[in-house]
Amino acid sequence: MSKSRKHGVFAVSGDVVVLPTKQYEDVRDAITVAAALETVFKQMQIVGHRQRTIESYEYIFNQFMTVNRLQYVEDISVESIYHYLDVLEVSPRTKLIRLKSIKAVLSKFYNNSWIKDRIWATIHIKVDKEVKEGAKESDIGKLLHLIDQTTFIGFRDAAAIKLMYKTGIRISTLGNYANVILILIIYF
Repeated sequence: MSKSRKHGVFAVSGDVVVLPTKQYEDVRDAITVAAALETVFKQMQIVGHRQRTIESYEYIFNQFMTVNRLQYVEDISVESIYHYLDVLEVSPRTKLIRLKSIKAVLSKFYNNSWIKDRIWATIHIKVDKEVKEGAKESDIGKLLHLIDQTTFIGFRDAAAIKLMYKTGIRISTLGNYANVILILIIYF
């Protein structure tokens, strides 16, 4: 046994321990938003999304990340989405477009199992829709005057135009029932 007075629990060896003074960034096992976006955009390119769509999503989502100072996918929350929408100084229609873009990217994150819940599903923006002015009867008359109604195709088109104008039926509905409507027009 040593005759030194430094022994027991308080004994210090001669080695100097240097503690780091620089704080190191918290390293997580979670995926970063940048890495997730890179993967998602590659997936979008592979399945055939247009480059302009991908660029738009990238712009909007990068803005969302910057406003909320997000680094990891797990940090995305309902509050961060609402905060981003609140900070934007744009029209409600533009906010709706931005929200749809964020939801599209978050859905890709969800499909890749990086997000466990569809937290964005309850977020909605209501926008007053602009009501378009209907066609005037004189405009319909001009259109019908331009159609050659002596041919079957011309007669069919003129009948469809008159039916849409008089009843307000949508063109898609008219297309679904075109055969039935044509039979009724021909026989009656």
